[in-house]
Amino acid sequence: MESSFFDIIKPDLFLAGLVIGGVIIMMRFMPRLMAGVPFVEPKAVNDLMDAGKELVIIDVRTKDEFNGPLGHIRGALNLAGMELDNRLAAADKQLDDLKGAPIFIVCRTHNRSPRAARMLTKAGFSQVAIIKGGMINWNKQECPVAK
Repeated sequence: MESSFFDIIKPDLFLAGLVIGGVIIMMRFMPRLMAGVPFVEPKAVNDLMDAGKELVIIDVRTKDEFNGPLGHIRGALNLAGMELDNRLAAADKQLDDLKGAPIFIVCRTHNRSPRAARMLTKAGFSQVAIIKGGMINWNKQECPVAK
């Protein structure tokens, strides 16, 4: 008598594997779904900068990360965690002046960036995007960094 796949793999174990697999997939794509803004390749952002386009880079990593081994994007504004919250809540004039400018958010891997992107769009910023893969991908694509 032949054994079927379900005879070999218990149905409960199979179902648990499906659930775990689904959770892993959700965790991978959740930042994109939650952000509500486009993800842009680092090379494309670097090309815009090289072409002299006026754009703003907001790095939401800590100051230690910003000045750490991965470096940071030249000209980036470092507004980590609550600092961005506080500046938006205070109706910071510098940030208000940027509402119509293209803004690119970067963190280490693009997991913290969606929160900042949601905050900015909620505050009325209209051209917000996230640098896909964060500074890890920026370095991987050999884009220039400042240290």
